[in-house]
Formats: sequence, structure tokens, C-alpha cells
Amino acid sequence: MSIAVAVMVVLLAELVVRIAQPALAGPSAWPTPELQKKYDQMSARAVSHKPTDAVLVGDSMMDAGGDPKALAVAGADARVYNASVAGETLPTIDQWTTRVVVPRLHPKVVVIGLSSNELNPASLAPSSGVAAYQQSRAARAAEGIGDPLDRADAFLRRWSMMYRDRSELRSPFHQKSTSQAAQFDPMLSSDGQDLAFAGLGYDEPGGVEHARLINAGVIAALKGFTVSNRNVAILENMITALRARQIQVILLAMPVTADLVAFHPAGDADYQAAMASFTSIAATSDALFVEPGVWPTSEFADPVHLNGLGAARLSTYMAPLLRRAVGRGGSRVAA
Repeated sequence: MSIAVAVMVVLLAELVVRIAQPALAGPSAWPTPELQKKYDQMSARAVSHKPTDAVLVGDSMMDAGGDPKALAVAGADARVYNASVAGETLPTIDQWTTRVVVPRLHPKVVVIGLSSNELNPASLAPSSGVAAYQQSRAARAAEGIGDPLDRADAFLRRWSMMYRDRSELRSPFHQKSTSQAAQFDPMLSSDGQDLAFAGLGYDEPGGVEHARLINAGVIAALKGFTVSNRNVAILENMITALRARQIQVILLAMPVTADLVAFHPAGDADYQAAMASFTSIAATSDALFVEPGVWPTSEFADPVHLNGLGAARLSTYMAPLLRRAVGRGGSRVAA
């Protein structure tokens, strides 16, 4: 009798939490809120058997610039999901793409959108981000390498809101820590695009001070620029793993501003060295490399992130490439 009462109490508590859930802050089992949101979106697509012909992956540049809805309007003739994640480095992008995204969405095509900064050794400096990802129970369970505790955690998070929201329930009025509040948590479209930059003009939100902060961050990412053999190897191995699954791969050098090119220590010479490296990586790994080039600042929110106008232009550029790639199966698409 006591067991039945206990079960009824637990079920009642679960019902109450489900009713109150919209008022609770969304819990994150993943290292960042965006990873959690995109994992949830992809899981929902998989459960509903929603087909995905192509996925867009990369860092914040593709996160903001890859617009699946605009691609459809531009005639891509493909069902697209943007699985890019802001603030992550190549090792995490590689693991996330090959071990989490592809096994869930089974795309025919993967478009990898990066820029020169991802080839610079300095881009691997935030090792804490890689460590947080690799040590995450959610990531390990999603990749199929978790221990029994990881798998139990994933099961309970999926089926019990009382378990998933337990931290919020214990401290409903608890304020987020400074590090939690500082995490990038963009609004996403239903197809995964980061909408934070869509309506912005060039360096618009905070005027001069905002521009100074953005530019300082970009310059730091390009400090001491050189093409790192380690970064090249990570990207080559990622593409090779995708091609081994008969997935078409398009390596896209994201559109940039003249300001971004100038921020390289040696200016255009550094930028062109990166483009030459991307060309070599694609040739070695059996991928197609495309380079839209330098675009006007009117199509950017800042030196690196496309705004709505830029995302629309990128969709027009990418649509015929995706249309051909989706129709070719495992054979590499031509430019």
C-alpha cells in the first residue's frame, strides 16, 4: 500500500511540474544553451521522421548566415537544418557533427561553413570549451559512448520533467551565475538558424563601444595568424569521415568583410593563405570548396556575422549548389 501511495505522489508531482513547466527556465544538460536547443530540435525531427536532406555546420558565422527557409525560397529543393554552434572550436564542431548531428538527421549533404580564424592555432586556445563538451553527460550519451549513469541521466531527462527541472525546482528564485548569464543563448528558428543578428545593421546595437568589443574579439582570434597543421588535420579527418558515409561535403569559406581581412596580421596575404589551405583540404578529402569572397558591410551585423540581407544573399549563392549535391548521392558535386 505504501509503495502505491509513493508512486501516486511521484506521479502527481510529475503532473504538477508538467503543468508549471512553461514558467520554469529551460534546463540545459549540454555545456551551452544553444547545444541543448539544437539537440532538442534534432531529436524532435528524428522522432517525427522529418526528412533532412542537408545540414549546415560550423561556428557562429554559419549559425547566423545559414537560413534554411531562405534556401527553400531560393530554390535549393532540399530540406535543410542549421546545426552550427556558436563559440565552439573545430574539435567540438567535428565531434558534434560526426557523432551527434549526422547519426540523428542522416543528411545526404553537409555544408561546413568556416573562415580563416578556424585554421589559426589561437582558435584552439579555449580548451575549456572542448573539455566541457567532452565531459558532458548529455554529449557522451548522445554519442553512444556514455556509461550507465550517462544513459540513465539521458533517459530520465527525456521522460521526467521533475528530474529534468530539479535544479530549478530546488531553487525557483535562484539568479543565474555570471558565467551562466554570459553564455550565448540566441533565439533559433525552427530549422536551427541563430536569429540574433538578422535585423542588425553594421556594428549597430551599441554604437562605437559595441564595435570596439566585436573588433577586439576578432583581432584576438586572428592573433599571430598562421595555418596550423593540427587544425588542418582535424578538418580533413572530419570531411573524410563524412565522405566515408557517402555524404556529399561542401566546404564553404563564409563571406567576410574587408574589415575582417584587414584584421589579419598580414592582411590579405594571411587571408589568401587560409583560402589556399581550404582548397587543399577539400581536394585531399574529396569535398567541394567554394568561396563567396568579400561582401559589403550592408550585409553584415559586424565584421564576421551576416545579417538578414546577407543570409538571403548567401541562400541565393548556396541554393544551386545544394540542389546539385542532393541529386548526386555519394558522388562529389562539381562547382
